[in-house]
Amino acid sequence: MPVDSRILDLECADGARTVALAQLGFDVHATASRTEDAVRTQQALDAALSPANTGGITTVDRAITAAPRALGYPDGFFDWVVAVGSYDAIPTEKLADALAETRRVLKPGGWAFVAVRDGADVSPEWLTYRLEAARFAVAEKARRDEDAAGPMVRGIFRKVERDVIG
Repeated sequence: MPVDSRILDLECADGARTVALAQLGFDVHATASRTEDAVRTQQALDAALSPANTGGITTVDRAITAAPRALGYPDGFFDWVVAVGSYDAIPTEKLADALAETRRVLKPGGWAFVAVRDGADVSPEWLTYRLEAARFAVAEKARRDEDAAGPMVRGIFRKVERDVIG
């Protein structure tokens, strides 16, 4: 992924992933449903990207409070959306709205890294079905994985039009 990529860290939690992406030089933005998470993430960004740590470069506000179903960014604003645990608390009947919003803020050809908690109702097939129903193409087949938070189902998907293959 090119360093000039604009990335949205959807449901950023404590901001660790957001900070890591920013330190790698990406133009990263973050959202959190809870204001305290957005504030904590912005504070972490400010500390990590302070002029003392970046040779005089200052940070701007990049962490906002927004729900996955109403992000408030313009259409086609991001090259990537990183959604780790972002959809876990959304009831299945409302998940299509959140995925449509994710698709809306992605540029044509944009990518979505999606990881959801593995559970009784969640499988690689379930994740693939939901993303394909939201008009994403599979870029990396969904699979079960383990991270520090426990078992996940994750995959990489791409915003393409129905008549585009690949």
